[in-house]
Amino acid sequence: MELSNLIQIVSTLAMTLGIVFGILNLRNFQAMRKREAAILMLNSFQTMEFVRGLLYIFELPDGATSEDIESLPEEKYMAIYLVLGTWERLGILVHRKEIPIDLVDDAFSGPIIQSWDKLGNFVEAFRARVNRETGFEWFQWLAERMLEREKHGSAIPAYIAHKNWKAK
Repeated sequence: MELSNLIQIVSTLAMTLGIVFGILNLRNFQAMRKREAAILMLNSFQTMEFVRGLLYIFELPDGATSEDIESLPEEKYMAIYLVLGTWERLGILVHRKEIPIDLVDDAFSGPIIQSWDKLGNFVEAFRARVNRETGFEWFQWLAERMLEREKHGSAIPAYIAHKNWKAK
C-alpha cells in the first residue's frame, strides 16, 4: 500500500472519529444544559415571595373575579402577580422544550391547575381590560397542558405510582 493511501485512510479515520467525538460532546452538553435548567427552575420556586404568592392564591375562591383580586392589599396583589409571571415564563420554557413537561407535571401540576382555577376569570378580565388576548397566554397554555395530562393518568400520586421503585 502506498504511503499516500495510508495517510488518506488515517486522515479520514481521524476526521470520522473527531466528528463522532464532537456529536457525543454536543449531546452531553445538551443533557447537562437541560439538567441545569431543571435545577434552576426548581430552585426558583424556593423563594419566600413565590411561596407567599401561591398561598395567597390558594386562599382565593375558585373563579375569583377582578374585584376579588384588586381589592386585596398591595402585598398580596403583587405576590399573586409574581406567581402569574412565574407560570407565564414556565409555560414559555416548556413550549420551547427548554424544560421537560413531565418534570413540570411532576413538580407543579397541582399548583398550576389550582392557580388557573382561581385566576382564570381574572386573566380573562385582564385581557379584556388591556385589549390583548396575549395576556398570560402561556400560563393558560401550561394549565391546559397540565389538565390534559391529568386526564390521561398523570395525577396519580408519586407514592402510589412509584411505590415499587428501586434505586439502581
